[in-house]
Amino acid sequence: MTTSVALEVRGLSVGYGLRNNDLKTVVSDVDFVLERGKILGMAGESGCGKSTTALAAIGYRPGAMQVPAGQSKLGDIDLLKIPLPQLRRIWGSRVVYMPQASSNALTPALTIGRQMAEPMEVHLGLKGRANYDRQIELLEEVGVPNPKAALRRYPHEFSGGQQQRINLAIALSCNPQVLILDEPTTGLDVTTQAKIVKLLKRAIEEHQTAALFVSHDLPLLAEVADRIAIMYAGQVVESGPARELMSSPEHPYTRALLAAVPDASGTRALSGIPGAPPSGVVHGACPFVPRCPFSIKSCSESNPSLLPLRPSHDVRCIRAGNYEIHSVSDRPSVLGVVEDSAPLLSVDDVWCEYGSRGHSTPVVKGVTFSVAAGETLAVVGESGSGKSTLLRAIAGLHPRSSGEIQFEGTTLAPNVGKRSRSLRRDVQIVFQNPDMSLNPRHDVMSLVSRPLQLFEPTLSKADREERVRKILADVNLPESMVHRYSSELSGGQKQRVAIARAFVTHPRLILADEITSALDVSVQAAILDLLAKLSAEHGTSVVFITHDLAVVRAVAHRALVLKKGVVREVGKVAQLFESPTDDYTRELVEAIPMYSPAATLNASASGPFLTGAVPQAARRDRQGLSSTRIAE
Repeated sequence: MTTSVALEVRGLSVGYGLRNNDLKTVVSDVDFVLERGKILGMAGESGCGKSTTALAAIGYRPGAMQVPAGQSKLGDIDLLKIPLPQLRRIWGSRVVYMPQASSNALTPALTIGRQMAEPMEVHLGLKGRANYDRQIELLEEVGVPNPKAALRRYPHEFSGGQQQRINLAIALSCNPQVLILDEPTTGLDVTTQAKIVKLLKRAIEEHQTAALFVSHDLPLLAEVADRIAIMYAGQVVESGPARELMSSPEHPYTRALLAAVPDASGTRALSGIPGAPPSGVVHGACPFVPRCPFSIKSCSESNPSLLPLRPSHDVRCIRAGNYEIHSVSDRPSVLGVVEDSAPLLSVDDVWCEYGSRGHSTPVVKGVTFSVAAGETLAVVGESGSGKSTLLRAIAGLHPRSSGEIQFEGTTLAPNVGKRSRSLRRDVQIVFQNPDMSLNPRHDVMSLVSRPLQLFEPTLSKADREERVRKILADVNLPESMVHRYSSELSGGQKQRVAIARAFVTHPRLILADEITSALDVSVQAAILDLLAKLSAEHGTSVVFITHDLAVVRAVAHRALVLKKGVVREVGKVAQLFESPTDDYTRELVEAIPMYSPAATLNASASGPFLTGAVPQAARRDRQGLSSTRIAE
């Protein structure tokens, strides 16, 4: 191993023990190296083995996980061979793992200060004032407001984006040699994402840390990573230099992923990948054959090896460089036309607070808007701007201190328990973190069929199960999932179950709180396409919270911009993108990651991708991820 390599993984295979003592292989023959000062990006759909590979590479083997083959060398130490006590001395000091679900990574019973202090006490021997000063310094670096007060608060008192920033501060606290980042920007707004990514890149370069960056955000990986590895069915199917792989992908799966990336120009509908990836490694055939438009008979006869196509660019496809690329016609957006009519939802001068009387802090300040039948309204803004609190107030899960909310002219009770059964059926909410909303003791069938039992009690068991299977197919989940529990699902699969549960009773209003932030681009495309179709076909209205402005352009008719609980701008999406009138809206638009693989591929005529004009406001003074003004 050369001196520039911090972690070298060779021949890694991972499986799960079954009840009959067989081993189900979910990762097979994976090789990669993490170099000091460099970032390896890893992408692929949910369930393709990205997180499993990352965990196994650092020696972590939960439950029935087994590692039958491979090595993972940190210097002269093979992390797959050493005992757990030695691993624990390495974890948190030389190797740090930052998980996707920020709320689950923080202990709810301990203050942020206590959780930040512990790793520095254990691994660095840093105590007292020196430890405290380092905590303040780290929180300032990651942009947590009022660090001194933040150290005394508990995790539930922070937004999802703020929790993720705190996790990042803890991860960087001991200056690790290897940093494993599992979806570290999930749930962050675009401006915060730009700051976090800039901080990460600077820290990795300055400290010569080697990083593995797992993400479903391909444009982000194109900007932040030096190399990218694409995983499918537990194997690396393509790897190469980031810009080369994004501009000249050779595997049909990589091309399909790029075609599913939201288009900030708003000129086309999103395009998902039909079907779903297999649940494990496929032997004897290319695993992508059932979903590949370019497969031939030979593809079903053997699973190809990962071979070099160009220097430093490897592909696992027998047709790489030779198959004919068919252009995909510009499929128009499926957004329905919203007719002028009485609003379905009206929010009038709503104020919401946190805290007790005399010590309360307003987080939603006089918000007013309406949503028509069949309309999708996007609510955007930085983390902590009051978006989720506003949505919870509409759902009756957070009290409003003043103001009125009406549904079809009927005033909604502030508490959901005091609303009628029909209103509870008509207004459904999908939360950002499915781990907090799915009962771990119930399987998928029970979770999704529960609303049918409550709101359509006359349905027979057979009819309920048929409805469940249909909605699971709509959100791209195979029927084999119906008897699994949430602990057996990936993060993206859990979110799809939560979305299916909300849709199964055909509600008239969906409140969606960052529902695609944990999903890979293909499933995101399918879910957003489903939202648009429901809205167009059934008149379902959607209030959609997101930090991804490219998603806003793809699915919303109008957008409402919030900052610190105040509405800064509201209007049609095209207007907000092309000619925003508020400075804060302009900042959000300018912070959209501008690398466009679709545009590059279209220009080179090497792939089935579409492109459109980049918004004028977003073109000004742009280099890399964000403008200097935002990133600084």
